[in-house]
Amino acid sequence: MRVVTGVVAGLISLTLTVLLAVSRPELLEWARAKAEDRGRTDEAFIFVWALIALPLAGLLQTPVARRRGARIGAGWVLIAGYWLLVLLLAPVAWQAEGLFPPTDGPGKSGGVFGAAVGLVIGTPVYAVVSGAVFRTVRPGETLSEQVRSHVAGVVVLTGVMAGAVVGLACGLGFRFPAAGAPALVLPGGILWGMHAGAALGCFAAGRLQPSSPAPRRTTTEPALAFARTGAALLACCLCVSQLGWALPMWAVVVVGVPAPYLLFVCAARWEWLGRWVTFRVVEVPKGAFT
Repeated sequence: MRVVTGVVAGLISLTLTVLLAVSRPELLEWARAKAEDRGRTDEAFIFVWALIALPLAGLLQTPVARRRGARIGAGWVLIAGYWLLVLLLAPVAWQAEGLFPPTDGPGKSGGVFGAAVGLVIGTPVYAVVSGAVFRTVRPGETLSEQVRSHVAGVVVLTGVMAGAVVGLACGLGFRFPAAGAPALVLPGGILWGMHAGAALGCFAAGRLQPSSPAPRRTTTEPALAFARTGAALLACCLCVSQLGWALPMWAVVVVGVPAPYLLFVCAARWEWLGRWVTFRVVEVPKGAFT
């Protein structure tokens, strides 16, 4: 029932967003002006859809949550918080949009920026549309623990996605030298950015956990490991990118694409490197989205 309700909420909100765009074209013109006349309104469409989908999904998921005995009030507090988060991210996105190449310009990025926006706001939107914000308190737990676990999961995943976007943006804007940029985009930028975002997300999630040492240790220790690996990946990509001073761009691509993966292979063979580079899976608190 939660899945069906979430799909219905997504489709209805998409329809409402299209109707709003058709009936109020001046809103799109305003969004285009805020985007520095770069001729792209798809990102504004994504934000408008998210701002409509969050409360609408909350309304449709409320009866479902009531039937399964979930806490309605706490769920709506979370919905309000996520709605404000998406609203505040909109002006930030318009400012960061200049870091991505224009769609019709040299080195065009196509839908990269729109995909980046979707990645950053995707986790809180999923948390509401799926009904995960309405927590069912299990025996032996409290509502506070359930909410903290859920928010910690959202923080971790949002941090990972935001880090990936930052890494990608840094790679696309790399100009030292210009021919070395591919080494800092894919997969280099995505990998070091995801690890850096995971480190910040896990650290923040650790602050949300109960004050006892054990739960915090399960998030702070991975945060340090992600931070070390992210720093090593960034250093690797920066070193490889310097080949752009002597090699053409296609050669930098050939070397730069496998370089981050080879770093993990070497870390498994050399103990001193393995202290810095470790392969870890991003984990969220158990039951954060159920």
